[in-house]
Order: sequence, then structure tokens, then C-alpha cells
Amino acid sequence: MKNNQILILLKESDILMEKVFKYNFKNSDIMRIKEDFTPFDREELATKINNNYQQVIFYDYYNQFYLLLPLISKKVIKKYIISEGIGVLYKPYSLINFQQIFEYKERNLIDFIATTRYDVHVSFKNKVSYIELDYKVTNKKEDNSKSIGILNEYYVEESNFFNQLSAVALTDIKKVTVLDSSDIIKDFSDDFSISVDIEKDIEKLIYKNIVNLNCKFCDISSLYFIMSMDAEIPCILGNTNLLDNDLELKKYLVLDSDDDINEIKLKIEQSIKDKSKIMKLYNTWRKKYTTNSEKSIDSFIKLEK
Repeated sequence: MKNNQILILLKESDILMEKVFKYNFKNSDIMRIKEDFTPFDREELATKINNNYQQVIFYDYYNQFYLLLPLISKKVIKKYIISEGIGVLYKPYSLINFQQIFEYKERNLIDFIATTRYDVHVSFKNKVSYIELDYKVTNKKEDNSKSIGILNEYYVEESNFFNQLSAVALTDIKKVTVLDSSDIIKDFSDDFSISVDIEKDIEKLIYKNIVNLNCKFCDISSLYFIMSMDAEIPCILGNTNLLDNDLELKKYLVLDSDDDINEIKLKIEQSIKDKSKIMKLYNTWRKKYTTNSEKSIDSFIKLEK
């Protein structure tokens, strides 16, 4: 068996997360598993894992992972990272999968559980480790950006999409860039003379704008935030504890009331006006985040049975 060799398994659609894990787990192998993975494919992969790896890390809910787990030897350390927070457990799919992970832990099919969501760690502190994933981007923002980005899908209940779009309508910036659109979005935008650009690649979307909005009611992505801020594009956040250790920065970027479109509008205007001060505060916060991320990942890798 290879010394301290780690395999990380992702869903086929996790293109961005593949880059993120390559950045954070530099000496590890990474594989994205297809939706149509067959029983033969699983047997073949399990044999490869049992013969070559000391650890296997699963990221996010995925039926293919649940089918693979029983085939992996008890000698291999199996770790599972939960990516969703407590706030989305009202959804049957999320709740069932969340419960299933803990059931597999009780059955010793999983050895360790970790989460990228602080609320899950606090709620299950003795059972779930906390890791902070980092990601340094090389992309640069587009020059002369005149758009506001909305980083959430409109059809997700907690996305707060239309409040964010309504806030844009109150500003002088009548252009948004979004991941996807619909007839409702088109009708709404036409009524308020807002130009809508669609960019399905989240990385490209982030760099197209003068300000980004990630004002979800819950389950805020820290990765989108740091990607935007690293590119010196202010990113306004909804309900999150991400900036609780820097109340000055939080004052500029985190909403007090997620569904207050006037507050979102004011935060947009203030982030443009006070961008230099915000970026100075962010750079101090970012150094601490990087240090904490490295420590959390190192501790997670070292977990042993």
C-alpha cells in the first residue's frame, strides 16, 4: 500500500470542487464519479482503493458513493465531507442524505465525518470535524465591469434571488449577470429596464461584475466569497457567520435582514464607495482564513482509527 496515499471522490458535476480539492489536498488523487457508474465499475474502483490507498474522502451527497462504501476494506480509512448546512434540512432530499451519512457512521462504513458548514459542526461537535476549504484563483476580473452578479440559482428556495434582483432595480446599475434565467426573470427585468446576461460557469460569472451578491437566506458559500474578494470584487452576503471574527468587515458585507431590498441596495452602493477600505479589511481577514484552513485540513488528514 502506498504511504499516506489519499483518494478524493467527487460527483461528476463537481468541476469547480475538483480544482478546490487539488489546491487543498496537493498530494492526493482525485476522481469524479459518473452518474452511470456500473456495478462492475464500482467493483473495479473498490479493488483499486483497497490495494492502493490508505484513505478515501467522499465529498457531498451522492448515491454512487453509498453503493461503493460497503465494498471498501475496513483497513482503508473512510472520511465523508458534508457540504450543506442545517438551514437546508427542511428539504426531504437533504434530510434523508444527512441522516444516511450518520447511519453509515454508526455501521462503521464511514470512519470520520467533516463539514464545511460551521453550523453543522456546532450542532454535532463531538461527531463532525470542521474544515475550511481554501482556493486561490488566477483569473482576473474583467476591466470596466458594469454589472452586478447574482451567485445563486433562481429556482432554489433559499437563494433569495428575486429580492436580490429587486435591489439591483433600485440602483443606477441596470445590468445583472446570472447563472440561469427564466420567463419570469425576463418579464421582471424588462419591467425595470434591467439587462440580464447569462453565464453558466460560476467562475466566469464572478469575474464579470463590479459587485457580487451571495445573499442567500442560509448555506452561504465561503468559496464564492473568497473567489470574488480575491479578485477585488466586493461580495455581499446573506445570513452567515463567516465574518463573525471581523465585525468591521461584517458591517460592510453581511446583511442584517436578508429580505430587505433597501439594505441590499445600500450595501451595493457602500461597497463600491468604500471598496479600498473594505479590501484592506478583507486582506487582514484573508490571512487568518488561510492559516485556519491549512490547520483544519491538516488535522482532518491526520485523523486515524
